[in-house]
Amino acid sequence: MKIDQVPQSEGNNQSVSDLSNNPREASLSWDSDYLKLIEYYQNAKFGKCMELLEEMELQYPDRSELVKVRSDLEVKLSLKSMESRNRREKSRERTKTTLNMSVFAILGTLLVLIAFFFSYNYLFSIDTVQREAEKEATLISLYEQAAQLLLVGKPEPAIEILNTIKAIDPNYETLPELTSQAEQLLVLEDKYQTAMQLVEEDDVEEALAIFRQIDAEMPGLWGVKQQISSIETSLQITQYLEDGSLAYQEENWDQVIASYEAALSLDPKLDDLLLKEQLFQGYLHKIINLLQVSDTTTADIELAEQYYRKAVALFPQSKEFASERENLQEVSGDLLEYKFTQTAKTLLADKAQTSSTIAKAVSYLKKAANIQPNNSALLMDIENAEYYQIGFQNFIEMNWPQVILNLSKAVAVDSNYASGNAKVLLYEAYYALGKQYYAAGFYQDAISQLEQAEILIWEDNNNLMRLFQVQVLLGDNFGKLGDYKNATSYYQYALNAIDAPGKLGNHPELVTLLNEVVYWVAVENYKTAFETLQEVLADKSIFYTSVEVEIEDGVCLAFFASENLSTIEAITEANNLTKTMVITFGRVLTVPVIVE
Repeated sequence: MKIDQVPQSEGNNQSVSDLSNNPREASLSWDSDYLKLIEYYQNAKFGKCMELLEEMELQYPDRSELVKVRSDLEVKLSLKSMESRNRREKSRERTKTTLNMSVFAILGTLLVLIAFFFSYNYLFSIDTVQREAEKEATLISLYEQAAQLLLVGKPEPAIEILNTIKAIDPNYETLPELTSQAEQLLVLEDKYQTAMQLVEEDDVEEALAIFRQIDAEMPGLWGVKQQISSIETSLQITQYLEDGSLAYQEENWDQVIASYEAALSLDPKLDDLLLKEQLFQGYLHKIINLLQVSDTTTADIELAEQYYRKAVALFPQSKEFASERENLQEVSGDLLEYKFTQTAKTLLADKAQTSSTIAKAVSYLKKAANIQPNNSALLMDIENAEYYQIGFQNFIEMNWPQVILNLSKAVAVDSNYASGNAKVLLYEAYYALGKQYYAAGFYQDAISQLEQAEILIWEDNNNLMRLFQVQVLLGDNFGKLGDYKNATSYYQYALNAIDAPGKLGNHPELVTLLNEVVYWVAVENYKTAFETLQEVLADKSIFYTSVEVEIEDGVCLAFFASENLSTIEAITEANNLTKTMVITFGRVLTVPVIVE
């Protein structure tokens, strides 16, 4: 053991080497335990050093070396303990700080985790909702596509879409319903194909039954209704053709026409030569039946004319059908033309004629001319009828100059045109125009018109009222001109024509005046004679007899007056009528007449 390795205590400069001079002390110094003690001390193994020191103190009590060692060792241990405590305190502080930081870190982490958790859940829920919404939208779109395909009768592509829906959501609520519809549609599609095959094989009745079944189960598919309608039309046409053929054999011409026309109405393009030939014969016989009777009505004539036109239209203008057209013309054309002409003349002669019946008469004449386009007499009849038609309209409008202009043309060709109706209108027009001129002071013009009316009267002098009125008005005009001789002459003629003295039994004063007139004429005092006759004619109604007669709606007053031997002027005054030439509403009228 080295002496310089012995530890020294504070305040004592004696080293361990100094103990070698003392044998007892020298034995301690050379003790191996002591040397180990020094080694432990030097190596700072203070714990082992203390244990060994305690053993040696028992062996070497009160040894100063050991006391010093203990003292130094205790200082070292104390320092070490303090250092250890310091380290522990620092360690505890560090641990506490670390723990605090850890707690905060853990809390922060937890907060972050919680925030992340809720954020994740929120975002996840949004994403889930979006995915569900997208899924639902996809399913709805697919559903609509499938439903539309089923609606238009396409089950196979619809089933493909339904399989897609099933892959997305096997429990989709409408999937079973659509699947059932698709399966049902597949069955109906097979039936449809079967029916179409039957149509190609001309088994239309069996096909019709299948089509009706399909339409009953699911209406509106594959044009089934059109197929049904087409087959039904075809069957109906076949039935009409059979009925028409049977009717032709039985010479039932009404049924022939009805059946074949019904077939053509269903199929206007029906090109059946036998049908056309038999229908042509039906028209021909029916025209003859309608027109050969004596009491043919206008309705019969119009029907015959329709049949004639239909018969002409059956065959095109070609040499192949020339004989049919010639036969139609010879057998029925002439007969129809004659009936048209006669009916037109009857309408023009009708005393109850109206603008519409006159127009119909003109139309009939034109139809007759269409049948006989080279008949010059017919063309002349049409021209006169048109003059009459225009003149009649002028009369209703009270355009007297135009009435005279147009009706004079018709009367120039036939003085008794329209069975005298033209002359009736002309007389009233001349008389009305003469009154207008008289009222305006154009007396010479009035006389010219009244003289034309007078000429018409001489041709038909049965109507004393017309004769009386026109003669009196002529006398008035001559009186205005100062020609009292002619004025007196017209007055006297008017009174003599109606046997005035015989009608004045209740008016002796007027008879006296008439006798005075004879005197004034004899002495050629025509002015006094004229003035005396005006007194006699002051109230012309004393010469009239009145009767009650019913008139129908729309009747021309001129014809009504003529038929009842009166005039428009007399009837208008007796009934206080407004100035009109046509009675709009039927009624009973007072009709003044002059009885012979």
